[in-house]
Order: sequence, then C-alpha cells, then structure tokens
Amino acid sequence: MIWYKNNESDIVISTRIRLARNLDNVPFPNALSDKKKVIEDIKSAITNSNSTLSKELDYTDLDATAPAKKEQLASEHLISPQMLQGNAKGVFISKDKTMSIMLMEEDHIRLQVIMNGNKLREAYDTASKIDDVMEENLTYAFDEELGYLTACPTNAGTGLRASLMMHLPALTMTKSINRVVNNASSLGIAVRGLYGEGTRADGNLYQISNQVTMGISEEQIIEKLQNIAKQIIEMEEKARELLKEKSGAELSDKLWRSYGTLKYARKISSGEAMSLLSDVLLGQNMGIITDKGQICIPECMVLISPAFISNGKELNAEQRDIERAKFLRANV
Repeated sequence: MIWYKNNESDIVISTRIRLARNLDNVPFPNALSDKKKVIEDIKSAITNSNSTLSKELDYTDLDATAPAKKEQLASEHLISPQMLQGNAKGVFISKDKTMSIMLMEEDHIRLQVIMNGNKLREAYDTASKIDDVMEENLTYAFDEELGYLTACPTNAGTGLRASLMMHLPALTMTKSINRVVNNASSLGIAVRGLYGEGTRADGNLYQISNQVTMGISEEQIIEKLQNIAKQIIEMEEKARELLKEKSGAELSDKLWRSYGTLKYARKISSGEAMSLLSDVLLGQNMGIITDKGQICIPECMVLISPAFISNGKELNAEQRDIERAKFLRANV
C-alpha cells in the first residue's frame, strides 16, 4: 500500500531507503551519449528476470509522460524532482507503489523503497533483496576499497541514503527546531525539507537522513539513524507536553481554528493548507481534535499539491486555490 494511504502514523510519517547504483564500464548519466540504450539494457535485465520482480513492476517512459503526471509522481515521492528535467529517463513502479526504480537520474539506477511509519529495517531488507535480484543480471560499478561507485562522491561506498519523514510541529512552535537541525548535522545526519535537499519543510515535515555513505556499513547507517530519530521523537513528544501544559487553551483554540478554516474556506493556497493540515494532524495525535475526515491527513497533504489539484487541467493559481479548498472541505 502506498505510504500515504490510510496513514495513521504519529511523528514518523514515512520511511525511505534509496540505493544508488551504476553499471560497470558505462559512463555516468551526465557523460553518457546514448542513455536510451543503457535504459533498454537495464529494462531487459529486470523484465526478463525469472524472479517475481518483473511481474510486480510497471515501467513508465517519462519522455512519453505528460508533465502533469510526472508532477504527480514527484508529489507521491515515487520519482525525485530531478526526474522532471531533461530527457531519456524512465521509472519502474511496483503495483502497490512501495517501490520505484528510477533510471538515468544522477546515477544509472536509483532504487527506492518507501513505507509508512518508522520501518527502517523492514524497508532496507526489502531494498537489499531487490538489489540482489537485479545484480543477478547486471554488473555494477564497484571498487574493493571504495565500494559502489556513484556520479556524486557523497553517495559512493554503500550508495545508501536512508531517510525518515518526520512531523515536528511542536519543535517548530517552540523554536527548538534549529537546535535539532544543528545537533543532527554535527552527528552526520542531514535535516531537509519535504522533498529533500533545497526544499522547504512545508507542513512541518522534515526529512532526516544519513550524510555519510563511505567507510561505514549499511547496518551501521540504519542503526545510527534509528538512534538519532529516537532522540528527535522524544524531543518532539516533550515539546508537545510543554505546549499542552503552558498554553493548553491557546493551543486547542489554534488547532481547532485551523480545522475550521479547512472545513469552511473557499480559497486556500498550498502553503497555507499544509500549515493548517499540520495543525490538525497535531491535534489528532494529541487527542485534542477527535474528528476524522474522509481521508487521512498525510494523504490530504499529497493530494492538495498543484499537480493533483489541477489533474491535467490548465488552472491558474486562483483556480487551484478554489479547487483545493473544495477538496479539503469534502475530505478533512
């Protein structure tokens, strides 16, 4: 099941494991003249495998895909924002949308598994098994000392980027989030916005992920991220308790007002909607707001994106804001 459907997670909304891989003796994508031939080679290795993997995946040629559909895939985190640019790109997506294999992003292959909640080990085990199946028919660029070779040196070694999407509204409200970011960074953990590097933390959603991929094992990466995530969870829980103790009535009023705006607004931007949805999710998790909508808040956060609200139509910003408000009134 795709990560945002029926997602009742509290602080850790989703888990993502990404493995960067390249073919041996083939230039990296930025120096590759015939990307389409390499794509066909990778496609053949996957679709002609004797495993169940080939039966679970559907291939999408992004060159032949409408921009609106590609934007939707990015909103679902099934492809990266980088996959929206350039040509000669494709992606395999599993039927349950828990896995995608991006071809010709920064590396030849970006394999990712994404699940709801805090499931680092489960997601890594799944990604590792898929990687082993792919390696039966593909020869990866690998060095005995350096590990897996990647286009960007910061991904070399394990090629593993493990990340958790965390909802941290209380740490943001108490102005403690900068301390969390700085402390995590000093421990080799990156804290980024909703869609990764260079993006904002809309809806108080932050991605925490490992920065180091070389000189450390996959198991060590997972364990370190788990330990730091545990500390951040505890800090968020304490911040929520502090908010409730010091400003209980004020907090309750703020969260219910956010709920009321979502239920009755006639026009709303994506930024405002994400902020209000974050408040409602916090209220639900703290037991302040007991009302539940037609769909869960994480799903709302995905489906209010411009790509989903427009749904292939040519809408201007005001028209999208009107459609978004209509969607939220019906579903929150």
